[in-house]
This record gives sequence, structure tokens and C-alpha cells, in this order.
Amino acid sequence: MKSIKSRMMLTSLIVLVAFMVLTAIALERAVEKRMLTAEENNLKALMYSVLAAVDRDSTGLSITVSDARLFENALFDSGSGLYALLYDKKAEIWRSLSTDQPFYKLTDLSPEELRFSQIEYNDRSWFQLAFSIRWPNVHDKLSLYELVLWKNAEDHFAQLNRFKQTLWLWLVITVVLLLVLMWLVMLWGLRPLRLIGEEVQAIENNQKQRFDSSYPTEIKPLTQNLNLLLQREQHQMQRYRNALDDLAHSLKTPLAVLRGLSEKSSEWTDEDRHTLQEQNNRMNQIVSYQLQKAAMVGGQSMARPINLVSLLEKTVAALRKVYSHKGVSIELKSDLNSLLRMDESDLLEILGNLIDNACKYGRKQVRINAIQLQQLIRLTIEDDGAGLEPEQLQNILTRGIRLDQTQEGQGIGLAVVNDIVDAYDIGMKFNQSILGGLEVTLEFSNI
Repeated sequence: MKSIKSRMMLTSLIVLVAFMVLTAIALERAVEKRMLTAEENNLKALMYSVLAAVDRDSTGLSITVSDARLFENALFDSGSGLYALLYDKKAEIWRSLSTDQPFYKLTDLSPEELRFSQIEYNDRSWFQLAFSIRWPNVHDKLSLYELVLWKNAEDHFAQLNRFKQTLWLWLVITVVLLLVLMWLVMLWGLRPLRLIGEEVQAIENNQKQRFDSSYPTEIKPLTQNLNLLLQREQHQMQRYRNALDDLAHSLKTPLAVLRGLSEKSSEWTDEDRHTLQEQNNRMNQIVSYQLQKAAMVGGQSMARPINLVSLLEKTVAALRKVYSHKGVSIELKSDLNSLLRMDESDLLEILGNLIDNACKYGRKQVRINAIQLQQLIRLTIEDDGAGLEPEQLQNILTRGIRLDQTQEGQGIGLAVVNDIVDAYDIGMKFNQSILGGLEVTLEFSNI
């Protein structure tokens, strides 16, 4: 069964029916036992009332029951179905006025034994209570007697059957009602999954760009991650378009130069060959850079957690060796205790470019500070270089202002950083540093 709804309904049906049947059986057994106990107690009470009416007969050698001292009206009515009989060792010595049919004498009753039983006799069901008693005669000699009560059990079983029929009828009705209720609850509970399916179809049909319905707590992380994935894919597609536009624009000038050189190939000089080699290298650099920028993987939903401090220490250690000849002091401070969820190569690209620029354009001091805020990690990179003018700070990341993205030291690294920052929705600001140079502030969302 591939349907979640069908699986849940089948499972619920099996569990519900099993529970209700077991409950009904237990209830039926409990009621049956309780009714049987009630019949036994009623016969015991009747037996005590009969024993209270026992007296010696006229001879004083035996006993009998005084009808005048019986208070149970059913013992006087022949159609009541309640009968009492008294036996001595040999035969019956007394029967109630209600007794209109013969009953057998018990032969296996032990002295002073009280026995309650359910028996079949003359094609009828009976409750029987038998009690063996010792009673003294006028000579104080104890004689053994048996008092036996018979009660027609047909009314009892008819009432029990009516109870069982009613119980199972209401059981079926309850199961049906509960199944209907569970079906409605299931429809309501699975409604978010149905909404997800509808929104997926709408996204496939380009009617929507993301999941924007309100979902329960259990499903919300799924839709949030899917939204991040969709956002990453949309950003990736836009990056491909931008990269192709940049590539086409950047190759116009080298292609024009090559086309001009091809027209006078027979008159090439050493300078022309040098120009040809230079334009060829420039085109290779443009293509490599644009492919790198287009292939960057953004989005933080699918990346594994990484340690920012560890990567900072590695980057700083490497750059200290690179700029050892310049005498630049790189100071690193951090109090982080959380991780980032992003691609490690992307983070290394950001750290490498920004710290490298600070070392390159700083004079003697570079300061890096990483602090933990409530939901953010703030990374600050400062240098003591010449810095930038206020108008340059405003336009440093504006697309199209970087006229030449292919020459080292003229914006290629910062352009790559800007694309990665946009992909991960990382806050990045440029300000004047208190050291005199440039200050770059990055704000990451921690996990």
C-alpha cells in the first residue's frame, strides 16, 4: 500500500477493532460473572430464609419447614420457577408449594457442603444451590439433611443474551463512528501534506516561487529547507545568467583585438605576437574566473556544520608566512562557541580574499575579531592602510562599477566574495577602520 492515508486507515481499523473486541469480551465476561454471582447470592439469601423456617415435625425425630414462616412469595407460586426441597438420608421430606415437577436427590454432596452449580435438567437450564446440614432431634441426636434450591435460569440467560446483543450492536456503531471520526481527523492531519503537494505543483507550473503556506511545527523545517533549496537554485540560475553576460561582455574587447590582428596576419611583428599572447591569456583568465563564479555552491541548508575559528587560524597562519617579508602583524581574537552551516571552500574563499586584501593594502597591522551574538556571529577584519573614500565605500559592491574584473588587485577577489555572500545571505559592510584603513564586517547566522 503506497498511500499513507490507506496505511493509517488500515492500521487504525485493525487496532480499533482489536481494542473494541477485546474490551467487549472483557466487559461481557465481567457482566456474566457478576450476574452469576448475583444469582448465587440471591439463592443463598433464600436458603437462609428457608433454614429460618425449619422446625421439628410432630414426632420430633425429623424436621420440616413451616410454610407459615416463609416470606418468599415465589415459593408459593407454581409458575415462579423457584423451588425448594428438603431431603433426609432416604427421601424427600418437604417441598415448597411452588414445586410442580419432580427433581432428583443429590448423592455426591458431602456433609455440611454448600454447592452452587449451573446444570441442564429436563432440557432446561437451572441454577442449583445445595446445602448439607446436621439438625438435632428431640434426643439431641444429629441427623443429616439436604436442602436443595432450584431456580429456572432461562430468564437469566435471556437477559444476558439481550445484554450481549446490545453490547455488540453498540460496539459496531461505536467502531463505525470512531472510524468516521478518525477519517475526518486524518484528513485534517494530512492536510499539510496535501498543501505541500499542491504548492509543489504550483511551483512546477511557475505559479509560485516558494512555499508560503502556514504549516505545523513538524513540517515547517521541511518547507523552510525546501525554500532555502529553491532560493539557492534560483540564485544559481541567476548567477549562470550573470556569468554568461559578464563572459560575453568581457570577451568583446579581446575578440576585437584578435579579429584586427587576423586581418593583418601576414604583417605580424613581435609586438603583435606579444599582444596576441596577452589577449589569449586574458581570455583564459576571464573564462576561468566566470566559470568559478558560476559554479559556486551557495545555500546553507545542505552544508555540514564547520568551525569558523579553525578556518580563521589556518588562513591567518598561511598569510603570516606569505607576508612575513612585509612585517605585517595579524592579530586574531575570538570567543566563538557555535558552528556555521556553509560550504567550507566558500568560507575559505571569503576569508582568504578579505584577509589577503587587508594584508596587501595594510601597512603594518591587521586585526581580526570574531564575537558571538544571540543569533549571529560577527566577524570584523581591519587594516591600517589608506582605506577608501566615502563614495567608494557606497559603490564598492555595486554591479557594473567594477569595470575590469580580470586584473589581479582590481576587484576580482572582492567580486567572488560578494557573490558568495549574496548566495548565503550574509551581511557584509565596509567602513573606515579606527586603525585608519578599511574595516569589513560580516554577520553569519549560527546554528
